[in-house]
Amino acid sequence: MLRRISYVVEVLALAAAVLTVVLLFANSPTPAPPASPAAVQAAGGIDGAALYQRNCAGCHGGDGSGGIGPPLAGGRVVARFPDPAEQIAVVTDGRGGMPAFTGRLSAEEIAAIVEYTRTVLAGG
Repeated sequence: MLRRISYVVEVLALAAAVLTVVLLFANSPTPAPPASPAAVQAAGGIDGAALYQRNCAGCHGGDGSGGIGPPLAGGRVVARFPDPAEQIAVVTDGRGGMPAFTGRLSAEEIAAIVEYTRTVLAGG
């Protein structure tokens, strides 16, 4: 009986691992909407859309609709983080399943991504 339970647990663990790998590779994000020239200028000339596509779209979806990570589009990110500094802190330091981007992106690049998610992806 114990051997049978052990076998079932092993099969379930293997199935969960396979499902996780499949979901990681099956997520094909939609293209990110482009940042307007005004948004790029507001972000100090840094293209937040391009940075978002390279660093965030794999988890949050190219259009911010979500995937492995939570959705950001439609004002969700602004509702969750009314203060942009809170969102910048999460992107910088990470939280839960979200990796920290400190050391990979500059503070200015993180600010450009946050600005992009709060304006273009939020629809405002």
